[in-house]
Amino acid sequence: MRPTGYAAGDTIGPYRIVRQLGEGTTGRVFEVEHVRIGHRAAMKVVHRDAVLPGVVSRLFAEARAVNLIGHPHIVEIADVLEPSEGQPEHALVMELLDGRSLADFVSQQRPLAPARIASIAAQVCDALAAVHAAGFIHRDLKPENVFLVRRDSNPDFVKLLDFGLVKATRPDIDWARATVDGTFLGSPAYASPEQAAGGTVDWRTDIYALGIMVYELVTGVLPFEGQGLADLLRKHASEPAPRLPARLLATDVGRALDAIIQTCLAKDAAGRALSAEQLAVMFRQLASGAVPDAANGLLRSKRSLLRVPRSRAVSAIVPIAVLGAIALIIGTRTIAARSTPHAPRDPAPPVSISYVPAASPTLTGAIADAPASEGSSPPAAVPPIARKPQPSAKRAVRAREPVGKTLTLDPYR
Repeated sequence: MRPTGYAAGDTIGPYRIVRQLGEGTTGRVFEVEHVRIGHRAAMKVVHRDAVLPGVVSRLFAEARAVNLIGHPHIVEIADVLEPSEGQPEHALVMELLDGRSLADFVSQQRPLAPARIASIAAQVCDALAAVHAAGFIHRDLKPENVFLVRRDSNPDFVKLLDFGLVKATRPDIDWARATVDGTFLGSPAYASPEQAAGGTVDWRTDIYALGIMVYELVTGVLPFEGQGLADLLRKHASEPAPRLPARLLATDVGRALDAIIQTCLAKDAAGRALSAEQLAVMFRQLASGAVPDAANGLLRSKRSLLRVPRSRAVSAIVPIAVLGAIALIIGTRTIAARSTPHAPRDPAPPVSISYVPAASPTLTGAIADAPASEGSSPPAAVPPIARKPQPSAKRAVRAREPVGKTLTLDPYR
């Protein structure tokens, strides 16, 4: 049964509960304070009845990945508490954040200026670049997993959250398998074509999700919406990405953003020719008011890669049709980060952090001519945005049922 006795003042390991921040499908999130040293943190306590095969290994995998990556734009995970006498649940101890998710922020502050969107996107790319360089794929990038906090003079300092679906790509990392081949993992609204089909994914899956997210930040709507899971995944696999509205395409910045988004949303992964590092440079230039020449050339030089051959589009629909049936048995959960990772509800006390990201150097070279990588490693790096809240998705999703933006599908969560 799920724990019911935890309340303010109770202790979990060396921590005392200050208050409950939220509850998700697999656990509850508390603000806690270390009894002896007074350090405050966020703690996710896993429900006892949620410990299915893979949940515990995922917990350790998430913690290990975050610490192997180690980046200021990625939420810190300090400890994993294992069951002990008086504390029968697993718990994840995380950095306590004072802010709100990008999804929540955008829903209340729209429309964001293109320069502000670009600044946020550049920081997300910084985080993704670190993830990919360390040999991982996030696999669940979406506004709900991007947290904005104040750091010194930056009111939109990015923290990338929720590495529960992280995948290791380096052969030298001993990674516990907690997934099933051929099953869909991730958030359907942000899924790459290869991810939607349950196929092999690499760093370019995160680039596709980034393109979806930036399009949504610019326009306030998702580029692809479906009547159900199968319909949505089919559109990801075969439907061309929409262009930005004409009013935006009439501006230099709008055309540059459109070129970047179209490249990120290429159906064939080979067409996603920009690494996270390269994208960070371009977004940072847009944020400063400069339009990268390389962005204006992307559509012309990559137009052939942005199209999906008819045979490829048709073949991609086959596995997606099967996903409609698979979705009947897939367990789901929603992460609605508001004040701390993993479904917080109330604002938390601020945490002082002295890090300020360094300014990016000027873009050099013709990124438009950069070759697309055929493997799992990003290409060589160039030197160095309203949504209505969606209901919690805690049940199986049927093939024709509307799919919420925040939905994450994962049989182990």
